[in-house]
Amino acid sequence: MLQQTLQYSIASIVSAAIGLLSAICFTRLLSPEEYGVYVVGLSTAGVVSAVLFTWVRVSALRFQSEGGTVDVRKTVLLAYLISVLAAPIAFVVATMTTAVPSERTLAAIGFALGLGLFEIGQELQKARLQSLSFMAASIVRACLAFALCLISALLGGGGLGQLAMAAVAYFVTATVFALVIWRKPRAPIDFTELLRFAQFGVPLTISGFIFAIHAALDRMLVFHLMGDAAAGHYGASADLVRQIILIPSTSIASATIPLAVRAFARGGIEDTRRHLETSFEILLAAILPAVVGFALTANFVADIVLGSEFRETAAQILPILVFAWLFQSITQSYVHVSFHLAKRPFMIALQGTGMLLVNLATMPLLIDRYGLDGAACALVITELFGVGFGWLLARRAFPLPFNLMHALRIGLATAAMALVLAILKKLLPESLLTFCILVACGSATYLLAAFALDIVGIRKAVLGPRLARRLALSKPAV
Repeated sequence: MLQQTLQYSIASIVSAAIGLLSAICFTRLLSPEEYGVYVVGLSTAGVVSAVLFTWVRVSALRFQSEGGTVDVRKTVLLAYLISVLAAPIAFVVATMTTAVPSERTLAAIGFALGLGLFEIGQELQKARLQSLSFMAASIVRACLAFALCLISALLGGGGLGQLAMAAVAYFVTATVFALVIWRKPRAPIDFTELLRFAQFGVPLTISGFIFAIHAALDRMLVFHLMGDAAAGHYGASADLVRQIILIPSTSIASATIPLAVRAFARGGIEDTRRHLETSFEILLAAILPAVVGFALTANFVADIVLGSEFRETAAQILPILVFAWLFQSITQSYVHVSFHLAKRPFMIALQGTGMLLVNLATMPLLIDRYGLDGAACALVITELFGVGFGWLLARRAFPLPFNLMHALRIGLATAAMALVLAILKKLLPESLLTFCILVACGSATYLLAAFALDIVGIRKAVLGPRLARRLALSKPAV
């Protein structure tokens, strides 16, 4: 589990670094209005991709993860091509139901097709435990997208050019890694498996559509109620948080889900629960300190990363948005595992419906009253509700383990880090050097606390089993 997580984490860290570099460059090269065009296009593409390809992606991961002689790759490719045939319908529907101009919708559809092909290949690599090639594909895609988008921005392509170049990057990367993903020997197309894909995946497509609408709703409502510039301000902040918080959590989920499915398929319920307990500890230990640290240093991050036109808004909403991504990470990287294991995808749809209703009830009201701050608060409320509702539903699927002692230890280490950051922020002037000191001291404090509390077995990993046992015996249990 740790080895798989490490390899996926490398891909996520590099992708996040490229994402930060993109934010640094493109919030300086693009105006808020142009960035808003890109943000709204991404939101549209996310919804289209969810409708067309969710059933293929989740089926590829679920059935290929069973291991052994299972090979559904040709069947997966056929399913992708079937979905592509529905792209013209998606274009017509998107054009008729949104206020987005047709050329922007067309670019979003192209992005969705490239995204779908790339993500299906990545799901197959996760299922086949090909973490090294997964990592390479993620890095190549991120670097290529940055290079192409940078060229487009320098040539004055605006937000539409960003969307088109990002789509090209997905298609090119999927082509480059096709020999790894689709190499022979391959089992022939199995129409019985295709029917199983539909039975398993179509309910998840419904839930994927619901979650995609939920994910796009804040940006789309900001766009419709406040315009492209406001969508650009909000989207730049939201994307920055996503790069730092959500991407590391997905790297953990990339290792969690296939290994959990494999353990469960072999009948090891207790082994599956132990695996999930460890996975949640790793997830919480990684994202909770990142969230709290980000919230306390958001003003520094905004000044360093974003262009001057974006900084003031970001400093206000980043400390709010970061907690929305904390709850979203728990939902997507842990709670949803229960529904996959129990093969009850309708529960994901049920959870997503509840979240969408809460989002629809809170987002317009709070945007109208508080602007972008209200949009961020509404997202936090919705994601918090999603975690609680999803956990309740999981009790009827595959009950998720929760180790209170693990959570308390992580909370204690995070609190120690937060105290150090709060004290240093009051004592030091606001500057780049101060930010570096805060990051270094906060990280060191958390790592020392994690070592003292033996979070995720770090003492054994660092000292070795024998010395770690001696140290544990010499101290009272925490």
